[in-house]
Amino acid sequence: MLYGKMNPRFIYTPEVMKEIAVYHKPDGLEVTETTIPGVEEGTVIEIKIYRPESETPLPMIMNIHGGGFVAGTYNNDNNRATYLAVHVPAVVVSLNYRLAPKYTYKEAIADCYQTWNWMYDHAEELGGIKEKMGLHGTSAGGNLCAGLAFYIRDHGGPKISLNALNCACLGIHTTHSAEQMRFEDVLVKGDGMADNVRLYCGGLNGQLPSYYAVPNVAQDFSGLPPTLVIAAEFDSLRDDSWEYVRHLQLDAIPVEFYIIPRSAHGFTAVSCKLTTWVEDGMVMSFQREFGMEE
Repeated sequence: MLYGKMNPRFIYTPEVMKEIAVYHKPDGLEVTETTIPGVEEGTVIEIKIYRPESETPLPMIMNIHGGGFVAGTYNNDNNRATYLAVHVPAVVVSLNYRLAPKYTYKEAIADCYQTWNWMYDHAEELGGIKEKMGLHGTSAGGNLCAGLAFYIRDHGGPKISLNALNCACLGIHTTHSAEQMRFEDVLVKGDGMADNVRLYCGGLNGQLPSYYAVPNVAQDFSGLPPTLVIAAEFDSLRDDSWEYVRHLQLDAIPVEFYIIPRSAHGFTAVSCKLTTWVEDGMVMSFQREFGMEE
C-alpha cells in the first residue's frame, strides 16, 4: 500500500522497496551499457543509453540519478528513464558520476558536463537531435541538473531545452517544512541531507559554498534554461524548491512548479496513478520545449 490510512503520506514499505528495484524493459526499447572517455586521461564514465525504435532522429535527455550524493547508480532510474524514452519519445542517457565523500561537486559536475558534451558530439551516432537536448534529475540528481545549468551558462556548452528537477536538493541548511515536522519524512531528514551536502561540497569551514553545489545560494539566476520543478508535499526538501522557483521568477526564467499532494521524497520511483500523472506532465513539458507539440 502506498498511502497510509491514518497518515496520508507516501509509505516506503518493504514491498514498495522491492517494487522500486523491479525493471521490465518494454518491447521496442534498446538499452545499452557502455563507457565514454572520462574527464582525466585514461578514465571512463559509465553510461546507459535508452533508445526507442524510430525511423527519424529523436530529442535527447540526460538523466542524473539520486542517492544523496554518496550512493546510487544509473540503475536507480531504469523506470524513470524508460518512461521518458518511450513517451516523449527521446534518446535518454544516464550516467554514473563520481560520488562523495571520495569526490566533491567539482568531479560530479565535470562528469555530467563531459557526458552532456559527448551526447552533443555523438548525436548522429545516438540517433539524436543535438539542437534538442534536455536534463532530468531526481534528488541529488536534481541538484546536479541545477548546478550543471549554472555551469553551462557560465562556461558554455550545448543548449538545455528544458531542465526538469524532481524532488531536488537545492539548499544547504536543515529544512523544517510544516509537514516534515508533523509527520517526519521517511527518506530524507533535514540534518542528514545537510550533512551529505557538506560532504558533497568538500566541507564548508564557515564559507559560502559554490552555487554549482548549492544552487539556492546564487545571486544571479539570469540566463538559465526553461525549468520544470517537481516537489512532494511531505518532502523535507520541498521548501528549497519553493525558494529556487522564486529565484527563477525574479529573473524572468520560464518555470513551472508542481507540488504533488500526499507524497514524500522520490515518490516517482514507484509506479502508481499519481506517478503516471506527474510523468505524463513532464513528458508534455519536454515535448513543448522540444517543439514536438502538434
